Amino acid sequence: MESRSAPGDGPLFWPALWIPLVILVTGLVTTTLTANLKADQARELADARYRAQHQAIVNQLLANAPTYLDSDTPPASWLPVILGDTLPDQLGLRIDTLQRHSKIPILQLQADGHLDPTLALRTELQPGNHHWMLTTVPTSALLGKAASQARTRTWMVGLALTLAAAGLALLLCRRLHGQQQRILELEGREQGADQQINNLQVEKTILRQALNDSEERSRDLITLSGALIAELDEHGIIGFISAQSAALLAQAPADLAGQPFPDLITPPFRDNFQRTLEAARHDNQAQRIDLDLRVRNREAPLPVSVRIKALKDPVHGLLGYRLSACPAGG
Repeated sequence: MESRSAPGDGPLFWPALWIPLVILVTGLVTTTLTANLKADQARELADARYRAQHQAIVNQLLANAPTYLDSDTPPASWLPVILGDTLPDQLGLRIDTLQRHSKIPILQLQADGHLDPTLALRTELQPGNHHWMLTTVPTSALLGKAASQARTRTWMVGLALTLAAAGLALLLCRRLHGQQQRILELEGREQGADQQINNLQVEKTILRQALNDSEERSRDLITLSGALIAELDEHGIIGFISAQSAALLAQAPADLAGQPFPDLITPPFRDNFQRTLEAARHDNQAQRIDLDLRVRNREAPLPVSVRIKALKDPVHGLLGYRLSACPAGG
């Protein structure tokens, strides 16, 4: 039996696919916004750190410069000693004098990496009788690395959560699709079962009508034949006798049911009747005998011609007899 199925069985036909799609889009948008926000926050923190480092260099210089100003040693020789441990690797340093117009710096320390002049910080210093300009220039990685790391970490976490949630929703869609397929299959089976039940009911109605017609035909034939029809068990007890008993024997069928049929036969014919029953049982053929039946409230018996057929079953053997009795000369 074929069952109904969905229009398609592929993933594109799974129900509620918009849910994992919405989760995926929402997760990507949220991750993008969060990554940009975290990158901006990391850049601001890196910028604040850079300014703090710049101010620490200024403070270091102002705190230690007076120790060397009274000597005749040129600043270029002792400035690296003061600033060497304070200056980070990703920060360039330049100190120029403002007392004379000179493009040659007093001190210049290069950083590891590409410097970004647009982010340079400058502070005027006046240690002793000197007037200097201290400039620090960060590398591109000093501020961009923190933002890049924050953005990368945010994307990794956000993308993992988004894919996990979308995958879980997709799995639920698949399970829902499977349940719908099973429901459709069960509905198809139920529809087929209902159709079979309807067909069986129609067949039952037809058979019942045919049986009723057959019974009515049999009753009509029995009535029109004028014969007495009876069914006996294996001991000759009447189980059924037709309504003709009322006309032929002056006894109703209900009064005769359960009585031995030989009691209706006049004594001279009873032995022949028993031998005829035996013959019908052994020969498996219809047997004929002429005998007289007793009529209630009448002295004269009723001569009849009786035909007997043994009823047998392969399992149970002899079940009984079926006979018809027609009045002699009728």
